[in-house]
Amino acid sequence: MHVVSVIGLKGGSTKSTLTAHLAVAAHQAGVLTAIVDTDPQATLRMWSTRRQIDGPPVRPETTPEFLEPTLQAFRDQGAELVIIDTAGKAEMMGKRAAELSDLVLIPSRTSLADMDAVPTSHAMLKSLDKPHFVIFSDVDVSGRKTDVKEASKGFAARGIPVGNTAGAPTISHRKAFKSCFNDGRTIQELEPEGKGAEEIDALFRWVAKQIGLKVKRKRVEK
Repeated sequence: MHVVSVIGLKGGSTKSTLTAHLAVAAHQAGVLTAIVDTDPQATLRMWSTRRQIDGPPVRPETTPEFLEPTLQAFRDQGAELVIIDTAGKAEMMGKRAAELSDLVLIPSRTSLADMDAVPTSHAMLKSLDKPHFVIFSDVDVSGRKTDVKEASKGFAARGIPVGNTAGAPTISHRKAFKSCFNDGRTIQELEPEGKGAEEIDALFRWVAKQIGLKVKRKRVEK
């Protein structure tokens, strides 16, 4: 079983959105996937209760000491991929999630306010010797190329690995992402032929490649 964590000290940095969308992308690709929601606000747990479509199960877990048994339970059930969503400023849980993960994603917008929160996460992950990448998310389409290029340079100057320079796609700002928590659907289900769905599927397949996860089939439209 492979484990991927989505962490970041800044709240509202699209961690839950990316977790939900990557999990559904994996599910659509035939990978047995589950989500662990460690945020006390239980954003993804509530999202899952609104889903009227078959999809990845979500289990809440807010105690770092219980995170490993939770992962073991999913392993026993045959899960191939578990994605852990963490809350902003939850340093103990973020560290424990990282310790148990094969890969860690740090979502960030290209604004300085978001970027300033990344180095602390990077330092923690570097100390743990965990593979990790910054994933640019919620990026304005109009300034996408320039903004991502400049942000990548800024992170590179600090020695922070950026997914974009390693082949990961940028996730653009799209209105449909904000709608996903209304009824439990994701952008792949709201706009299956759209650019947003393509970006998410490309990000999932990039993640799968990083962790050595075999993808059984192409994305299934729902």
